[in-house]
Amino acid sequence: CSVGVDPADSDLVSDRAKKRGSDQLGTLGSGNHFLEVQYDEKIYDEKFQKHLLFETADLKKAENYSNLCKKITQITKDDPAYNLMYYLAVPPVLFPTIVHNLSDKELCRRRKGAKIIVEKPFGHDKKSAHALNLKLLEAFDENQIYRIDHYLGKETVQNVFFFRFGNVLFEPLWNRNYIDNIQITVAEDMGIENRAYFYESATVIRDFVQNHILQLIALIAMEPPANFDQESIRNERQKVFKSIQAFDEKKIDDLVVMGQYESGVVNDKKVAGYLDEKGVAKDSKVPTYIAAKFFIDNWRWANVPFYIRTGKRLKKRCTEIAIQFKYPPLRLLGHKCKDLDANTIVFSIYPTQKVSLTFNVKFPGMENIPYPVDMVFDYKGVFKVDTPLAYERVLIDAMKSDLSLFARQDGIETMWGIVDPIIKAWEKKKTLCKYKSGRRGPKEADDFIKKDKRAWRIF
Repeated sequence: CSVGVDPADSDLVSDRAKKRGSDQLGTLGSGNHFLEVQYDEKIYDEKFQKHLLFETADLKKAENYSNLCKKITQITKDDPAYNLMYYLAVPPVLFPTIVHNLSDKELCRRRKGAKIIVEKPFGHDKKSAHALNLKLLEAFDENQIYRIDHYLGKETVQNVFFFRFGNVLFEPLWNRNYIDNIQITVAEDMGIENRAYFYESATVIRDFVQNHILQLIALIAMEPPANFDQESIRNERQKVFKSIQAFDEKKIDDLVVMGQYESGVVNDKKVAGYLDEKGVAKDSKVPTYIAAKFFIDNWRWANVPFYIRTGKRLKKRCTEIAIQFKYPPLRLLGHKCKDLDANTIVFSIYPTQKVSLTFNVKFPGMENIPYPVDMVFDYKGVFKVDTPLAYERVLIDAMKSDLSLFARQDGIETMWGIVDPIIKAWEKKKTLCKYKSGRRGPKEADDFIKKDKRAWRIF
């Protein structure tokens, strides 16, 4: 059973979403993106459609929840075998109202196996996230709450865990003694796609850094869990969040660069600047790009910088995690040492799903010239099958009551505590570096990493 949003709430739903209609396959996201759904005629046939029911209701009216309760009871006949999940793929402003009404109609606790799935953004700062957590806990137990971050469902992201802990070859090198720096890139070529109502309040910080990027950092930096169970894994991720060095607002300019896209050319097409997007204030200071440097204060990662960058209207869409190792002693290779590249492990998440290792070999010939080559593992090339989509994995995990890939209450609040100083510093200064659409970001971001005698990977 799927509950839609009444026209009275139409201002909370994007124009693109309104056009889709209830007869189309797909689920409306929380306003910041749409679910990755594929249409498969072999599965979505008439027999399957008979199991679907679409109900339209004004989510602000309590009486509609009574109708929902009756409908669910009519379908399930209170059979505990039914796997009941409430998926709040709605604007976050409606979360408290929905949760209150679900609780009031006893649609939550009295059904022992009931679950609630909550899309990001989960609050807009640490204080609001804490309040939302308390509201959820009024109706659900913590083990019933699934705070979804679809990035954790991506196949290559999950492979970070297996790559590290399933191979004795790499884990001994996974520390400050061998790794020079780590770069995480989440680049998008699209703009805000008529979502100014969302982006003007979310910004790139709340949209990507507070959730997706911090989760990627945790996967790279976490210690091996005691057991391969959901709480052991989530405990180790939380330890990383708690170890991330707090940002000092007074020194924020040395650690963060924020920018906003101007008009330009992306994929051979002229595009408007952010200030010319529909619904955006002409004097808006909302950042659409951020580059930042994180440090983790623990024994394994002391003084190793984690560089992150993410933004809209960049040269192309690209998501990757790059682990760059330290340079080897160079005297052995004499005058040719300048040609050496650092060993690098790259987890490519988009556009291709692969893992590559860069190392140096001798170039053929009479000269002793080092040459960098790549050893590549490609998912499609090896397994000859399409990997499950991110949402496909996390939704199935929710059905199986596996919380491993979902955020926990303490994790959400700790992540907000990490980015809140960045948001506060931006709110005070609101200084932005401009960059042309179709570029790799503002020049200031290049200067930012260049100060550390390093450079961004080219995407």
